[in-house]
Amino acid sequence: MKNLIKLSSLLLFFIAFVSCSDDDENTTAEFTVTAISAESGAVGTEITITGTNFPSNTSDINLTFGGANATITSVTSTQIVTTVPSGATTGSVTVVVDGVTKNVTTDFTVLSDLVSARAENIFAPQTGGQGTQEEASGPFTKFSFATGAVTDSDTEWDIAFRGLTIIVNGGTTTGTNDEPERNGNSGAAIEEGIFSEITDTSGIEFAQDANGELAIPTGSNNGWYNYNFMTTTVTPIPGKILIFRTHDGKFAKIEILSYYKDAPSDITQEVAENDFRYYTFNYVYNPNEGETSLAN
Repeated sequence: MKNLIKLSSLLLFFIAFVSCSDDDENTTAEFTVTAISAESGAVGTEITITGTNFPSNTSDINLTFGGANATITSVTSTQIVTTVPSGATTGSVTVVVDGVTKNVTTDFTVLSDLVSARAENIFAPQTGGQGTQEEASGPFTKFSFATGAVTDSDTEWDIAFRGLTIIVNGGTTTGTNDEPERNGNSGAAIEEGIFSEITDTSGIEFAQDANGELAIPTGSNNGWYNYNFMTTTVTPIPGKILIFRTHDGKFAKIEILSYYKDAPSDITQEVAENDFRYYTFNYVYNPNEGETSLAN
C-alpha cells in the first residue's frame, strides 16, 4: 500500500513538472517599445521603431499612425521598419501584438510635403529709373509662398517685386517710394551654391529691410543680377540663391531664372526694351512650422 502511495505521488509530481515545463515553453515574453526615429515626417518617410521581443512575422503586428494602418517593411526581434502611411495624422503611433497595445509615442508629427514649383511671369512694373529707388515709384507686386501666387493681401505676403527691387515683409520702412507696410517677420539671405544642394536654413542669418537699406541689395553685381549697359539686359548671377524666412516664420528658397517675359533663352533688343520686369523663378517652400529643411 505504501509503495502504491509513493508511486501515485511520484506520478502526480511528474505530471505537474511536465505541465510546468510545457507552460514555460509556451510562454512568450511580452514585447517592449523603447524608441522611434524620427519623431516627425511626411507621408512615405521611413521610420524605425526599436524595442524587444517583436514577432518575426510582420502579419502578427498591427502598426498605426494616428489610426492609419502602416505597412511594415521589415522586422526583427528588436526593430520594426515602416513608412508613414497615407491618411496618417499627427498623434499616437501604436503597436498591437496578440491583443496587447503599446504607444510608441503620443505626439508623432505628420508633416506636409515641401512645395517645389516654378513661378512664371510675375510682373513687377515700375515708373522711373532702373534700380534707383529714390527715383522709382509705383506699387509692388506681392507674392505669397503659401499660395504660390501674387496676392493683394496687406498681411499675407512674403516678398514683393518692383522693377529690379525685391523687398520682404519684415523690418521697417526703407524710404522707398510707394512701399507696402511691413507687418510680418520675413527676412532674406543670399547664399552661393547650387539650388538643389542648399537643403537647410539652419545657421543662416536673415536680414530685414531697414531705413535706407534692403535685405536684398539692388545694383549690378550687388545682389542677384548683373546689368549690361551696352545691351541694356539684366541677367541673374549664376549660383546666387535667395533664401527667405516668410512673414509667419516658415522657410523658402528661390532661384531667379529670368527677368523677361516667358523666360526667353535669347534676349533680343526688342525683348530687352519691351518684355522686361517679368520674373520667372524656381522655388521650394516648407509649409511646416519650425522645420528648416529645403531639400527639393
